[in-house]
Amino acid sequence: MLATVGFILVIVMVALIIWGKVALPPILILLSTAAVIVLSLTGALPDVVGPLAILDALKGYIGTGANSVLNTVVLFTFAIVYFNVLSDAGMFDMIVGAVMKRMGNHVSAILLMTCFLAFISHLDGSGATTMLITIPTMLPLYKKMRIPNVILLCYVGLWSGVENMLPWTSALARVSASTGVDAYELWNVLLPVQIVGFIILIVSCFVLGNILKAKGCGMSDEEFNLIKSGMGKKEEPVLKVSNTVLYIDMIMTVVMVVAMLLGWLNTNVAFMIFLSFALLLNCPEGARQMTAQIRKHGATALNMVMILFSIGMLVGVMKDTGMMNAMTEALVSLVPEAMGSHLTFIIALLSVPLSMAVGSDSLYMIMAPIFGNMAVAFGGTTMHAAAACVIGACIAANLCLVAPTPYLALGLAEVEMKDNLKYNFFPTWVLGIVLAIAGAIVGAFPF
Repeated sequence: MLATVGFILVIVMVALIIWGKVALPPILILLSTAAVIVLSLTGALPDVVGPLAILDALKGYIGTGANSVLNTVVLFTFAIVYFNVLSDAGMFDMIVGAVMKRMGNHVSAILLMTCFLAFISHLDGSGATTMLITIPTMLPLYKKMRIPNVILLCYVGLWSGVENMLPWTSALARVSASTGVDAYELWNVLLPVQIVGFIILIVSCFVLGNILKAKGCGMSDEEFNLIKSGMGKKEEPVLKVSNTVLYIDMIMTVVMVVAMLLGWLNTNVAFMIFLSFALLLNCPEGARQMTAQIRKHGATALNMVMILFSIGMLVGVMKDTGMMNAMTEALVSLVPEAMGSHLTFIIALLSVPLSMAVGSDSLYMIMAPIFGNMAVAFGGTTMHAAAACVIGACIAANLCLVAPTPYLALGLAEVEMKDNLKYNFFPTWVLGIVLAIAGAIVGAFPF
């Protein structure tokens, strides 16, 4: 019963999200509440009987979920205000102008820059940090070049996903902890796959760049030359600050990024401290202007905060009721015994949609050890199962429906989840299949 309700919950949730007629918080909160009520009435939760018990259980589930997303909520709240304050001051316009003067009029160059910035910002393995650094920096360029925002989201997600196979990332740390496989040894197995992924993404920048150019993305030579010569029309910045302050803003942002990447500052602490400096520097009129900036951009943050806490409730309900474990066991039981020797390759092929449905945490920490035991029973190794799980779960991180970071990225990129699923699911799964085949070829797991 737990698995059945869990799958129905995920299917209905996906359908409503794609339908796009209902906001995310009601979808996540009401469906989670309905699932608990159904499980209670059917006896699937023997300790939760009666209205008061349901309310008490929901309180516990919400507490678990809220704790799981609290850091992301704090991070997003301060980060979104920080980057918007700098945007109002004109820092990003200055960067756009400087970049446009030094690069050719090529859409491919923007895509390559996205990959490079994602590579640098994801060295610490933090998905939230990568989104917070890469997306706000590149989004103005995408708008100038008329490139759809979903493409920015796709490249940031795929590049950081391939990079997430590094041994010090949270992905390998979690799967290593659950399966007993050494993270460094697992990375050695996945390194050829990782290289293939990077090459595919780099080549795709040139191919897609030409396609987008043919569809009207980019600028005319006249528009480009106007911007390059400084003659293009510039929007008047909201905050009136000098170029000196803007250069200090840039230096401050670089220092903050370096501090986060080197582990000197926790991401939450970093944005809290540097937002304070940004307000002091860029709001010369004092407290009233600072408060106005917080109110102005706090509205954007509040919308995402509600979504993140709603996601937290969903995760708390699915984990604490046992639905997540039951769904995992049900999926494992679907594999016929005759297909056992091909199990790990099948897992690799399906790991993208699997990670979307149950979340990478569940795949790494719940399903991976189960798959590992099954692989051993069929003559394989736990290493094979771990590698198979990691490939798809890493690159599908931005499509996961039950994790907060994708919604953080969506808010920053100004993209809705339904559009993210519509445009980015297919290329993500195709890359996952190609990497799965590459993994089998290099011996990460058998065909």
